[in-house]
Amino acid sequence: MLIDSGADVNVIGGKDWLRLEQEYKAGLANLKFVEQSNPKDLRAYGTHSPMKVECIFQAQIVAVEGKAPAIQAIFYVVRNGSRSLLGRSTASDMGILHVNATVNHLDKLNDLTVFPKVPEVKVKFSVDETVPPVRNAYYNVPAAFREAAKNRLAEMESQGIIKKVTSASNWISGMSAVAKGKDDFRLVVNMRGPNRAINREYFRLPLLEEMKVQLHGSKFFAKLDLKNAFYHLELHPESRDLTTFLTENGMYRFTRLMFGVNCAPEIFQREMTRILKDVKNKIVYIDDVLMFASSLEDLRKTVCDVLERLRSNNLTLNAAKCEFDKTRLKFLGYELDEHGSHVDDAKIKSIQQFREPSTISELRSFLGLASFVSPHVKHFADITSPLWEIIASKSWTWGAKQSAAFNTVKEQIIKCCVTLGFFSEDDKTILYTDASPVALGAVLVQEDLQGKSRIISFASKSLTITERKYAQNQREALGAVWAVEHFSFFLLGRHFTLRTDAQGVSFILNRSREDSKRALTRADGWALRLSPYNYTVEYVRGADNIADPSSRLYSGEDKPFDEENSPWEIASLEANTIEFITENEIKAATSEDKTLQEVMDALKSGHWPRHLRRYQLLENDLDTRNGMLVKTGCVIIPETLRKRTLEVSHQGHPSAAKHKSILRQRVWWPGMNQDAQKWVDACATCAVNGRPEKPTPMQRIFAPKAVWETIALDFNGPYARFGGISILVVVDYKSRYLIARPVKSTNFEQVKKDLEDVFEREGTPKFIKSDNGPPFNGQDYKTYCESRDITTIFSTPLFPQQNGLVESYMKLINKAMASATLNGTSYVEELSMAIQAHNAACHSVTQYPPEEIMSGIERRKKQERNGKTNDEEPDLAESILETP
Repeated sequence: MLIDSGADVNVIGGKDWLRLEQEYKAGLANLKFVEQSNPKDLRAYGTHSPMKVECIFQAQIVAVEGKAPAIQAIFYVVRNGSRSLLGRSTASDMGILHVNATVNHLDKLNDLTVFPKVPEVKVKFSVDETVPPVRNAYYNVPAAFREAAKNRLAEMESQGIIKKVTSASNWISGMSAVAKGKDDFRLVVNMRGPNRAINREYFRLPLLEEMKVQLHGSKFFAKLDLKNAFYHLELHPESRDLTTFLTENGMYRFTRLMFGVNCAPEIFQREMTRILKDVKNKIVYIDDVLMFASSLEDLRKTVCDVLERLRSNNLTLNAAKCEFDKTRLKFLGYELDEHGSHVDDAKIKSIQQFREPSTISELRSFLGLASFVSPHVKHFADITSPLWEIIASKSWTWGAKQSAAFNTVKEQIIKCCVTLGFFSEDDKTILYTDASPVALGAVLVQEDLQGKSRIISFASKSLTITERKYAQNQREALGAVWAVEHFSFFLLGRHFTLRTDAQGVSFILNRSREDSKRALTRADGWALRLSPYNYTVEYVRGADNIADPSSRLYSGEDKPFDEENSPWEIASLEANTIEFITENEIKAATSEDKTLQEVMDALKSGHWPRHLRRYQLLENDLDTRNGMLVKTGCVIIPETLRKRTLEVSHQGHPSAAKHKSILRQRVWWPGMNQDAQKWVDACATCAVNGRPEKPTPMQRIFAPKAVWETIALDFNGPYARFGGISILVVVDYKSRYLIARPVKSTNFEQVKKDLEDVFEREGTPKFIKSDNGPPFNGQDYKTYCESRDITTIFSTPLFPQQNGLVESYMKLINKAMASATLNGTSYVEELSMAIQAHNAACHSVTQYPPEEIMSGIERRKKQERNGKTNDEEPDLAESILETP
């Protein structure tokens, strides 16, 4: 809030759009700009530097018509102000400020909790039904941020942006948290799967050539920027399933249009065109509205008309990005004024800041860019000859002649960009990107139908200290995503080619993590930001990448990319809402850790004491950064913070394997995996919930020496459809001979009759293996086996794998019973045919039919095609039936 400290003045800060609309209609056009020096002591509360005053005007103001006098007051418009302030003397003169006034009561204003939406609009996606639905895996959100993620999702649900899903959808996307800056995360949804099925709308965006015609003769300009633009459009219930995403707390789906949908820009452009179709002197480009006129009065009338349409359709504005009553204004990469459109200085800023090359490699890179524009430069060979001399000599001799040639070539490149850099809707669009250890570079190019290329714009961005620590493949991915978003007003809504000399970028931007349950990497999060764009990634050689000098030779200073607010983020989680370990804490603990200090000294001196042998083995992976010890990008945690690190990373109680994975992404110390395992083992919550006891080790059973020596028993069923019967399954271990008997009950008396019938025909076995279910767990069964000298073998309770031979035949039984159900046939016939087919066919283990091994007699087969029968084959059954 702005506070008048020491100066009794009236301050105008924010540009609340609804209030501005009312001020326009109330006659703000009658304001009078005045010449007056800035008050030296106009400061914000708690600060020392004075506020920057943009302009000063005088206007008549009225508090309540008829109840307070109208007075003339002077207002100071300050830069970056968030609130407006009425001075004490002005408020007193108007009778609205009374010192020591009595407060009778306070009325609490209820904030609008539901996010506004455009009335009578429900967006319905056009879907390609031939694309099969995809159900992606749940991505693990870092344990330390799960509670904050849950709160943010609850807030979005209360605003009506998302809704809880109670039944599974055909389309399910994964949600995860990706790093945003140093201390917080951004929740993102991977919409790659649904985007393959959602058809693009192809609603035409305004052409730049058309804009130039419309702007002819305009002298005054204004621009409005919508806040959270896509959330204003409600999704049709039939399209909401496509936006379903999975979280730790269940599934949600969007009820509003989200930025990650590939057709969202075209849909929003269509609706904005409809809303403002009758307003003259305006240009709509997705969430930006440009207004223009030849006079200030006409401009303000247009602004009022646009604001009225936006207000009636419940659209909200981003006040910080709105501009009013401008004679010069930036829009879609152009500078607009009364003389027409001009090339934005940003298009050539990066090349203007190119420093002179310092190596042959940098010079060769610059000449590659220069050669690209050489067809448009007269006497190019003569101009660049001093530079090519260095390349030919392979020795660095930079002098005044080379410096003059370098500057001349740079000026020619700028001239070509300014004179030829017009953007055409009909030409092929190509974006070159590159990343060096210190900067990012991009060049936007178009190629006409004849194959002639021209440069549309340059862009460069210096890397911050943190960004320079990224791995090279992450810097390349960062460069690609940054370049696409930098030129989004050219690329959004049309197909383009992304060319890079890093093969890893194609993998990062095109790969899919649908089947992975790990947390997304930083590069994965960047890749998801490109979901709404339609592009193809192509690999080019480094020598052919004209964006290379934009990253190598750029010498500017820029803000970090990943900490900027993004309209496509689902949620931004601030780190101070959860428990975490700060960088300062790690620095302080490292300075007091004797072992780590010795390691840091050994890295500098090269002398390793014997007790640091474990660290010496990792010498090539260790480094010191900002007072901390780092191993391949992961900070080494001092001993005093390791227990707390384990505690923080185990929030949410992940499994031991997942706990280790969470730690490996950020930190390291000797024996970290063992410490993580011990921490999970000692966790009482993990011990009580979900971790099953280890099963009893499998018992090895040696192959019997004779058939029907060892058999296995089990029951399958009951089958309610067939009167509640069960199937008694008997398998011989030696021959794999199978017997199945339907039984009405599993009590011992019923089973005894069936066993007696089987034993009368096949003989009494020596061993019977079964589980512990009825009737095998009773005294009657035990007595029966003892009376016939049968040894019983029981498997571990609730561990059917130990009776695996008979369990493996349950599929065959189930299939036969299912066949009887589907075909309406007798289950007795289906079961008999299935058992006969099994016993008559060669077994994959014994290589002989079970019935031949069981009986010792080779069965007669059907006549083969060559006219021979199996009677002519040698008798092989005896070889497996021999008893030692």
